Amino acid sequence: MGFFSRNKTLKIRNIEFQSDNDYHYSKGLQSSIHKEIKIAKTNLTLEELKPILQYLVEFIQDEKPAIKNGEKITCFSWSILFHEVADFFEILEVIPEQQGFGEGLNRTLHILKQQLSVCNQLKAEPDFPQFDQIVTIDPLIKTGLQANLFRWKGDYPDSGWVAMTEKFNEETMSFEGMTVGQLMTLRPEIVQFMALPIGFKIIWQGNNANIGFDKNMIDN
Repeated sequence: MGFFSRNKTLKIRNIEFQSDNDYHYSKGLQSSIHKEIKIAKTNLTLEELKPILQYLVEFIQDEKPAIKNGEKITCFSWSILFHEVADFFEILEVIPEQQGFGEGLNRTLHILKQQLSVCNQLKAEPDFPQFDQIVTIDPLIKTGLQANLFRWKGDYPDSGWVAMTEKFNEETMSFEGMTVGQLMTLRPEIVQFMALPIGFKIIWQGNNANIGFDKNMIDN
């Protein structure tokens, strides 16, 4: 393990993270999940990955999951996977255009930063939906028309999000269901809003997104 000694380390609770040229590694998770974890660096430092590492440590230590090879979980609102490699679980993230999972956590971190930026600007406490929770959509969303967003109170697996276009007609059309992950993949411009809590709505005017809050959406 001497090759770790010259690299910066990061400690979260009682878990230490170290790096070599290609990967970041945990030290201390084996007692919880029988293996350590590793993450391909892909130009991300331990400090940049800290919020995700914090999430993983807290999830593993507090929830005490029985992690198996191929286990998928939602990290904030994106999907990651535990892939068994010898004495480690390598953490992979979903890459839809590759129709599977790939190394690194660049996309997971990018999505998290976008969502936190919007929530912080609005002084709103983030409420991250699960990757496989359901969004109620107007089918015209699939055509590329602008998607107005409304987050109502919803019971799992409903995320509470409704996405609809200005052309939706309740008398002649029906809503459909789509997962959060599918919608974020289909319409990346709305990813930044998906952690806004119940009561928020996003209405597009041209290229401008007007964000509002409606207390009635919480009560109903």
